[in-house]
Order: sequence, then C-alpha cells, then structure tokens
Amino acid sequence: MLKNLWYVVAASTDLRDALLPVTLLGHRFVAFRDTEGRARLLSDICVHRGASLAAGQRVNGEVQCPYHGWRYGGDGVCTHIPAQPQARIPARARVDGYPVVERHGWIWAFLGDLPEAERPPLPPLAWADDANVRVIHGTFDWDANWERIVENGLDFAHAPFVHGTSFGAPDRPEIDAFEVSAPDAWSGHAKLVMQRPVRRGLLRRQATGEHVEVVTQTGFHLSGPCATLELQLGNGWRIYIVSAHVPVDALHTRTYWMMGRTFLKTPLLDARFRARNLRIFNEDHAVLRRVRPECVPDGWQSEVSVKSDALQIAFRQRVRALEQRGWLAAPPGSGEAASEVENRLENKRAINVIACPARRDVSTWALDGTLTPVIPIASVSDANAAN
Repeated sequence: MLKNLWYVVAASTDLRDALLPVTLLGHRFVAFRDTEGRARLLSDICVHRGASLAAGQRVNGEVQCPYHGWRYGGDGVCTHIPAQPQARIPARARVDGYPVVERHGWIWAFLGDLPEAERPPLPPLAWADDANVRVIHGTFDWDANWERIVENGLDFAHAPFVHGTSFGAPDRPEIDAFEVSAPDAWSGHAKLVMQRPVRRGLLRRQATGEHVEVVTQTGFHLSGPCATLELQLGNGWRIYIVSAHVPVDALHTRTYWMMGRTFLKTPLLDARFRARNLRIFNEDHAVLRRVRPECVPDGWQSEVSVKSDALQIAFRQRVRALEQRGWLAAPPGSGEAASEVENRLENKRAINVIACPARRDVSTWALDGTLTPVIPIASVSDANAAN
C-alpha cells in the first residue's frame, strides 16, 4: 500500500453533520465538515490517551474526543482542553491533518507529507461534470488486495471467461495487439476493439451468436487508485466508468465507482445500470477472493506474463517505482520484537500514523510518522522508458 497519493475517502453525500470513521491503508481516520462545510480528515487517535476521535462528536465544526473532551480543528491542532481551560495547550497536542478536496461527488484526501507542488494530480474526469452525461455512483466491498483488483480492471483477456454471461464473448477469446500509452509516472491506458456478444431476452442472457464491435479504452491512474473504462457503442453512445479501488488494508478493498452514460438518461433506468455494474463486480469478486498469493508478488519470476498483460505490467511497474522511492505506507503497528507474542504486545504499545504535510515544518508530535525520503520524481521520459 502506498502513501503520498490521493485517495477517495467517502462520497460527498455520506459526509453530513456527523463524524465519519474511515479506515485506509490499515490506518484509522475521522472525516467531518467544519463550520464552512469544508470536508476535513484527521488521524483518528487522540494524542492524550489514544481514544478514537471518530467515536466523539462534532462540536462547532471541530472534533471532540469522547474520552476527555479535547477538541481538534480541521488542521489537527488541539484548540480546547476542558480540564484546564486557562492553561497553555501543549505544542504536541495535535494530530495529523490531511489535505482534502471535494470533486466529482467524491471526497479525496492526500495521505502523505509531500508539499503541494510535489503531489500527484487527480485523474482527469471531465465527463463526470458534463451536463450531457447521466452519472450514478455506488460502492462495492472486496475481500481482495487492491493491486489485484486494479490489475483485474486492466485485463482485457479475462472477460470471455469471468464475464461470459454478462458482456464477455466466450467464443471470441482472442485479443488483438494493442499499444500502451503511459504519458507520465501516474497513469496509462490502452485502446482496442472488443467483440461483444448480442444477447436477447428480458435479462439479456440469451446468446444469439451475433457480435458487435465496441471500441474499448481502459486505463489506470494511481490517484484513487483508479481503473477507468470508456466504451464507444456506436451512434455516438458512450459509457464511462471509473472505479477508485481504495485499500482498507492489504486484503480488503472498498471501491467507489462512478458510471456515466450519454444515452437512455432517464433516472428511471439508473437502477438497471447500477445492478449491471454490481453484477460484474460480483463476477470478478468470485475469482479474486480466491487468488493466491493474495497480494501481487514483488518480482516477476513467480508469474508468467504475456503480451495481453501489457497494461497490467505498466501499472505494476509504476507501483514498484513508487515503493522504491520510499512511498510504502508503514502499518500502524511498529513492533520488531523477536517472538510472535512479543511482537503482538509491542504493536499494542506503540503506533505509527501516516505523516501529514505539516510534519515538514513542525517537529513537535506525540505519535511517530515517518517522512518520505527526498528522491527526485521520475520524468515522463523515464516512465515511458520503464514501460
């Protein structure tokens, strides 16, 4: 799992007046809105005695700890200690607060310590704000690793077998040659013409033996991290899908998905399109929850890849490049004791958080958070060369 990326932490409609607990990268956070309605995200651990801030209350646009009533503003700085209201608040009385933007109906948080100028961009999703596109949102929870799920979304060759009764063509499993375009260190995409079977019947499950050509562009963006899909169906009809596959932890993922369509835009059909998308996710989940090893291998020798895996390989190369730059997110537990029992106990005595940008300027913190080493960002040419 990677830090220093933008992650979708909630749908905008899910964050109202109450505090919202969020778990990402194995760490716990609390999301809330301040008095001006701006979305905020803080580390969930009160630095006084370790209580969960998400179990507290939102008071005057701030988070009040449920244990002793300490309050934290949107920047994570403690603003009030009820037991000694007249005393100076200690400089270390602060939790990590993360940059947040609200866009396309989602709340995005930057989980890392990089300054603004060095942060990756958000994925371009112009269609999501186009008045001529009907957009619906949803979520899906997986018992699977986030990298496995993203790579599945970039895999052209699995459709005839995993989705043979929904949109795949079991009688046309061949994949034409395609080129991967990887313009930067964060993204990549490929386009090819897929053969989609024509089906009839109320549930569109009766194969006719006929096929139609669908121009399919699939891609990824490490912010989200997102798998993207654009289908050109003919007659100017298009379907857009973006799925932000957010790691809850190494083995569980929550997907925030968004689908846009340029046809049949009546809201009465939203439920039908939503059900179809969830059906496809369930077909994928049935396979991915049984994949071994659960996580993507570190090297290339324990798997056999072929040309049709090129887009997945481009994604994996970029993930590994960021890991090598020190962007791996440390787990909450930090113990290094020798035995398993000692390690469990050590992990219960100390905890790590994901360092926020303020740690680059402020040195007084109660909880440990490792800053990212300074390694130059790979250039576009470097990224292309790696592919």
